[in-house]
Amino acid sequence: MCTVSWLVENNDYHVFFNRDEQRSRSLAIPPQVIKVSDTQALMPIDPDGNGSWISTNEFGLTLCLLNYYQGTKPQGVLISRGLLLKNLSAYSTVECINEQLQALSLNQYASFSLLAFGLDDNNQVIQQTWQWNGETLTAVELTSPFTSSSVKFDEVSQSRLSTALELATPLNVDALIDYHQKHQPAKGYLSVCMHRDDAKSVSFSHIHVGTQQTVFNYKNGSPCSNEINDVSLLVRK
Repeated sequence: MCTVSWLVENNDYHVFFNRDEQRSRSLAIPPQVIKVSDTQALMPIDPDGNGSWISTNEFGLTLCLLNYYQGTKPQGVLISRGLLLKNLSAYSTVECINEQLQALSLNQYASFSLLAFGLDDNNQVIQQTWQWNGETLTAVELTSPFTSSSVKFDEVSQSRLSTALELATPLNVDALIDYHQKHQPAKGYLSVCMHRDDAKSVSFSHIHVGTQQTVFNYKNGSPCSNEINDVSLLVRK
C-alpha cells in the first residue's frame, strides 16, 4: 500500500509519496546521492533489497514505484523491483525510461506501477506511467493522487480519492503535505497515512524539482509522526 500525488507549478514540479510497508520490514536508509552509471541520483535505500521505491536525478527525472497487487506473479526466481527503479535512475528523460522498459525482459519482476516525471527540451513537465501486470507492460494515464493496496483495493482507492476531493482548490504544496498526513475517515487501513496492526505508512517523501536544483524532504517515520525531516539537495545538470 502506497500513495503518490503530484503538483506542477510552471516549470517546477512536486512529488509526494507515502511508503506503506509491513512493520517487520527494516528501516530504510534516508536519501543519499549515489552514482548510477555516470548519473548522480538521490534516493532512499531499502536495506532488505538494496533498491529503492523513489528517486530523483541531476537531469530532473523523478521515478516512483508502487506494487501492483492486482497483477499476476511471474514464474521463477524474481529480482527486487527496487533494483529496477535504481537502475533506471541513470537515464535523463521520460522517453529514455520508456525505451528501456520496452527493451527489458520484465518477467523477472513482480507486477508494479512505475511513474516518471521529467522535463522536455522547453523545460515543460512530462509525466508518464506504466503498469507491468506480470504478463504485459501497458502505458496508463493517471490523475493525482494514485494509490496501491494489497487490502480491499477498490475501497481504499475510493476513500483516498474522496479525501483528496475535499482539498481546497487550487491545490498547493501545503495542502498536499497535509493530505499525506490525513487519517480520514479514521486512523486505519483506509486513511492516506495508513495504520494497520501488521503494516503502516513508514515514510513520507516530498521532492521539489526546480530549474536550478532539486530538494528532497524525507521523513523516516509515519507522515503523521513528529520525526524530523531529512533534507537533501541535488544540483540540476
